[in-house]
Amino acid sequence: MTDASSKNQRFLKDELQDLPEGLAAVLEAISKAAVDISKELAVVSADYTGTPNQFGDSQLMADVRTDEIIHNRLIESGCVETAPSEECPKARGAQGSGYCVAFDPLDGSSIFKSNFAVGTILGIWKGSTPIGQTGRDQAGAAYAIYGPKTLLVVARPTSKTDVDVKVQEFVLINGFWCLRRDNIKINEEKICAPANFRATADSPQYQALMQHWMENHYVLRYSGAMVSDIHNILTAGGGVYCFPSSDASPTRLRLMYECAPMSYIVEAAGGAAYNDNGNSLDQPIKSYDDKSTIYIGSKALADDCQSRFQK
Repeated sequence: MTDASSKNQRFLKDELQDLPEGLAAVLEAISKAAVDISKELAVVSADYTGTPNQFGDSQLMADVRTDEIIHNRLIESGCVETAPSEECPKARGAQGSGYCVAFDPLDGSSIFKSNFAVGTILGIWKGSTPIGQTGRDQAGAAYAIYGPKTLLVVARPTSKTDVDVKVQEFVLINGFWCLRRDNIKINEEKICAPANFRATADSPQYQALMQHWMENHYVLRYSGAMVSDIHNILTAGGGVYCFPSSDASPTRLRLMYECAPMSYIVEAAGGAAYNDNGNSLDQPIKSYDDKSTIYIGSKALADDCQSRFQK
């Protein structure tokens, strides 16, 4: 589909009409932020700011700018109470009421200079904070990818009253978010995305898993951006993204900003997501800095990964 004016084309703004008004407003704000970011990334500096964020991670100018764009758009929605992010991990006010949106503004910023595809990950909870809730309590979740095409993937209720969740993919064409795939489902393709590769040095479990993948002719697809690697699994029909931890190379993924939203989306598409303690969506969020391992993708493949690392 190349013509956004086609009379048969479905648009994001139309798809959101069946949702609760506040949730629709939040998702509309997220879609506007993704448009802004897709333009900003073409001109924003790829240099480091010289100061780390509150987690101690180095910040790019692009990290700071994308964080500002999202926060400002969420304020405009009038439906967001707080908006914590990886760049500002606290109960940052957003001047509205109804929801909290936690987000990673630029997932994959370490590969931004190389011009690889990067993205934004967002989780939506009711109330003023995700702390004390779980990933399963999310009202919706979304991610955007800024690559050859700008894409927005949304997991949301199918109606105002339905508890069922579906996953949709939209592509940005001439300023419009056009529906590209509806009701996305994940299958069992043999694709692997092995993150935190350094952990193999002191993790016999990870070494054995790598050997298993090689012996069974898995296809390696890993870019260094969680959002892009998991999107590839959803697009290719299946696979698994694996981010274990070891004593020498502990996990860096944050539960609130990365693992919970992506787990919500993948499970809604019929996949599964686990950490070392069980289902990722059932892990209580205790702080803004909670970290987590993750094994996410096709259910059987994620099950196999988790069984190798579970505590």
